[in-house]
Amino acid sequence: MRTRDSFFDNAKFILIFLVVFGHVISPYRANDEWLVSIYHFIFVFHMPAFILLAGHFSTNYYKKGYYVKIITRLLVPYLILQTLYTFFYSNLYADPSMSLEYFTPRWAMWFLLSMIAWKLLLPLFARFRAAISIPTAILLGVGIGFIDIPERFLSLDRTFYFFPFFLIGYYLTKSKTNLFQQLKSGAYRGVATGFLILLFVGIYIWLGGIDGASILYGTYTFSSIFDMFLRLGIYVGSFLVTVAFFALVPKKKNIFTGIGRRSFYVYILHGFIIKWIFETSFGQAINSTSGYILLLLLSVIVTIATGNKYVVKAIQTPFGYLKESLSLKNG
Repeated sequence: MRTRDSFFDNAKFILIFLVVFGHVISPYRANDEWLVSIYHFIFVFHMPAFILLAGHFSTNYYKKGYYVKIITRLLVPYLILQTLYTFFYSNLYADPSMSLEYFTPRWAMWFLLSMIAWKLLLPLFARFRAAISIPTAILLGVGIGFIDIPERFLSLDRTFYFFPFFLIGYYLTKSKTNLFQQLKSGAYRGVATGFLILLFVGIYIWLGGIDGASILYGTYTFSSIFDMFLRLGIYVGSFLVTVAFFALVPKKKNIFTGIGRRSFYVYILHGFIIKWIFETSFGQAINSTSGYILLLLLSVIVTIATGNKYVVKAIQTPFGYLKESLSLKNG
């Protein structure tokens, strides 16, 4: 049996915490320049890094049962969760007209739908060298920006926008130069720290009062040729920040490493909790710095609670196929 690499589980924990934290502060980001700057900083790299890892461990596309696993580990969970979230939102927001739709993913469920598409696209793109496949994926990611996707249909905008990161992760497994091994050496931590600090300062200075979330989501439609070059620049910047992030990830096993191994469950469960909190008097009363600190604490609690091994086991019992979910193993 292959030994798990704690480096990747540590990275998953940090990234899934940032996913939760980003979602927790999202409704409040317009109230404070620091908060919106933190939000932008997180979204520059946390999904690109997560998706790059997903591609890095998607090397078994040629094995028997690959497409069956896409159905059992991705499609079936998506259909179940899309249904649950729809009924949950319908009751939470007292909106009985909220229809059950499977082609327009609810909130964070876009990731599962996009993952299905990336897994299906991989065998086709993997036939070619990285020098061909990655630029082609980038062209698709830029090209989708010219198309107005109605109601986020099938999450096509995000699927093609983030697909280059998935491919880069896959091709890193084929590279003679082991990028992750170099980053784990610790030689680049000083440079990475300085780079990330400068990036945050730059975001605060230039974007502190601007909400550019849709640009980082890949969900906006281009209004000019400038937007095309902006997306290309964001691709370069996101990749550099992603590399800097991995340079800072601890490589040894920590107290939070196990939660990183169970990051899939944090992803699918945290929405039920924080969406409910947003509708409570507590959630609606937060409008100050002290309240924002509570949001950080809330994010920690939600991440730990939903990534708890007992919670995960309770979910695995009725849904056995989730036990081997893609986020639970390095490979």
